[in-house]
Amino acid sequence: MDSMILVREVSSEDEKNIKHILEHSKDVTIFHTPEWNRLVSEEFGVPNKTIIAKADATPLGMYTFFIDSKGLFKRIKSGLREADSIYGGPITIDNSESKKDMIEKIIRVKEKYVEYSQIYPPPDYNIELLKNLGYKCRKLFTSITKLDGSEEELWSKIDSKRRNLVRKAQANKIKVIPADLSFIDIYYEMLSELFKKAGKTPFQKSYYSSILQELNPRGWVKFLIALHQDKPIAGAIFLCFKDTVYYWSGASFMEYRNLAPNDLIQWEIIRWARANQYKYYDLVMIEQERLPGIAHFKLGFGGELVPIYEAIKRTPLGNLTRCIKALSNPRKAIRRMKKF
Repeated sequence: MDSMILVREVSSEDEKNIKHILEHSKDVTIFHTPEWNRLVSEEFGVPNKTIIAKADATPLGMYTFFIDSKGLFKRIKSGLREADSIYGGPITIDNSESKKDMIEKIIRVKEKYVEYSQIYPPPDYNIELLKNLGYKCRKLFTSITKLDGSEEELWSKIDSKRRNLVRKAQANKIKVIPADLSFIDIYYEMLSELFKKAGKTPFQKSYYSSILQELNPRGWVKFLIALHQDKPIAGAIFLCFKDTVYYWSGASFMEYRNLAPNDLIQWEIIRWARANQYKYYDLVMIEQERLPGIAHFKLGFGGELVPIYEAIKRTPLGNLTRCIKALSNPRKAIRRMKKF
């Protein structure tokens, strides 16, 4: 079977093959779709490529990666974290008997002449496949809420502090409504205020606008706004794909944070997702050491802490450049090495 596997870049004729893989892979997320990756590439100017594996004209799997050409050599990244495009990696159809061999071929075909390869696999990914190919894996976490059971059961799983804050928002007559592109300007004001406090800036407004414009017709995005006396005071953007809703972006005006609009938004998306037959709610990233406040907030909504990974493999060229950088700045190099 191994000799029969053909790995090549996708062509315009592969649309049906890609659709087949996306429909039949248990590892697929919205971040693996061509539509999402095209948005990221257009906004950030980082090209992406997809290679596909087939055997006897039958699609087995695919691998989409971004090509970061900063510096002397190229880096390939599957999942582009700097664009909040979190999950990536090679995905296969569930009944592929040659999964290990296919992934080995599909990754190695692009390891020449690059500095390193970086992959952010989705939850429950068989990380041993990457470890066997020489990747070093750093454990991270997300929180995933299973949406089975009744609304009352989901409510009971939320911790008491968050339930009290939801009740507080309701008592303050906060309303959560579905939003459209007409709310993007005020939502961006919320984001800018939030990021300014942290000494940062949000993505360009065009990124958020493009996501709403492009993904809403497919039913892949849910935009919620919280109102107080008809004034927008908080909002969040959720991505919806197959059986999972992803918490992608959220913000609120500091002046109204004591009214707990963010907590009510989280409860409303949980209710909506369950009512619309989604099975999971993924809060995407829990960084307890770097962002303890956000981590505490996300962990309050009844989810289970689930490991995810950052996998990285340096090529000989990558090891060479790392040695050069270490000589020029040894302290920084040591800090980076401690991550893996």
